[in-house]
Amino acid sequence: MKLTNRKLPGFSLIELLVVLTVIGLLLSFVAPMVLDRPNQARQLKVTNDLQAIKAALSLYYVDNGVLPTDGQGLQPLLGTENGFRYLEDMPIDPWGNDYQYRVRGTGQAIIISIGPDGKIGGDDDQQIEIRK
Repeated sequence: MKLTNRKLPGFSLIELLVVLTVIGLLLSFVAPMVLDRPNQARQLKVTNDLQAIKAALSLYYVDNGVLPTDGQGLQPLLGTENGFRYLEDMPIDPWGNDYQYRVRGTGQAIIISIGPDGKIGGDDDQQIEIRK
């Protein structure tokens, strides 16, 4: 049996480099969109938590005629002397911090997520106002 010198099917080194380059370019566009998803999920959780707390405070105001004081904080939402429970449990933000509650002099209140830095007043804070 005579062996012939046939060319085997395959890819040259240049073809492989071109394919890898194209895959790298595609990943450079796709990776930022995929890698930012956890941060978007955290921001969405904060937004949903703030809306839930705002709704609970609105119900509390309807039942009691006043918002909780700064000293009370958000604790009255978990059960008050009149027996109403406005939240099953107090949510915490995605970074493990409690939501901050402040009453302004105008009778309005504000709920704040202090964000990943753990400090009030940073650029990463999210807040929502409650008006009577």
